[in-house]
Amino acid sequence: MARRDAQDGEDGFGPAGLDGWRHRTLAVIGLGQIGGSLAAAARPLVARVIGIDRDPEAVEHALQAGRIDTGSADGFELLVEADAVAVAVPVGAIPDVLEAARPHLRPGVLVTDTGSVKEPVVDAARRLLPPGVAFAGGHPMAGTERWGPAAADPGLFRGRTWTLTPAPPWGEAAARPWIPLLEAVGARILVMDPEEHDRHVALTSHLPLLVAAALAGTARRGAAELPYLAQLVAGGFRDTTRVAGGHPALGRDMLRANWPRVAPWLDALREALDQLARAAARGDGEALYRYLDETRRFREAVLGAAGVTGAGGSTGGGANPVNDTSTAGHDIDGNGETHVRRHTHPHP
Repeated sequence: MARRDAQDGEDGFGPAGLDGWRHRTLAVIGLGQIGGSLAAAARPLVARVIGIDRDPEAVEHALQAGRIDTGSADGFELLVEADAVAVAVPVGAIPDVLEAARPHLRPGVLVTDTGSVKEPVVDAARRLLPPGVAFAGGHPMAGTERWGPAAADPGLFRGRTWTLTPAPPWGEAAARPWIPLLEAVGARILVMDPEEHDRHVALTSHLPLLVAAALAGTARRGAAELPYLAQLVAGGFRDTTRVAGGHPALGRDMLRANWPRVAPWLDALREALDQLARAAARGDGEALYRYLDETRRFREAVLGAAGVTGAGGSTGGGANPVNDTSTAGHDIDGNGETHVRRHTHPHP
């Protein structure tokens, strides 16, 4: 699905474009890293920002930091003043928040979320939001391992992808008004189907959490017999386990919500690890070098295409390794030949 720009005139919810937002009140539910960052980045662009969080200290922090104009930790009554609402709480908490917010949402209000899994959130919105309230799922690919109000940063979304996942019965009309605001806070908009979003992030976001947590857990097991482990931890361990430092509730919720799509990729990862282990065990330097070089070039290309700094090195020119599957799945089991083996797409 192609992205759509808001055009001049009306967007179905009032004046279109960023000018329309200058007259709208935005409410942000959840003032942690993502919600606090959105409130801070959007505040200069909208008429007013309302902040709601169950933690009074989070509301006070946002007020003191100038990220919101007013706020509440006592309920959702302030939502009656909102023209648009962004729900920035863990995926598992979104249905309860939508249900509690429902009596306070005026007809015509826009609602989105920032959860990392979209199909269950869209289903909850269909069940729980009243007629006349338009919902479009959202997911900024911008979080870090930090959490809480102190981790908020108005520049968090600059240059990062923000996925919008319009779905029936609201359609793209519910997503279109958000685009100029999210672009103004620095995000690059990608519009796609909720199921397609969840299929992609299973590999790019949720599998890395499993890998990071498993590696940290393995190190924990080894610490008893490796007395100098802490002194020898450096960039490789830090970078590979970074996402394991996130809040456990966020990781728990997204893995539970998207597990049917994560599980096939975990099988593919096990297969890759087994192949590497077999090549290392038999001392097959050629196979190990080939695999490591191919994955190095792919990593550089995909991070470069994503605009992620620190990819390092060069892709070496030639075909784009991001989409070049000609070497995908090279057998490194040392059976005397190198054959191309394409993985069956692990679509659940």
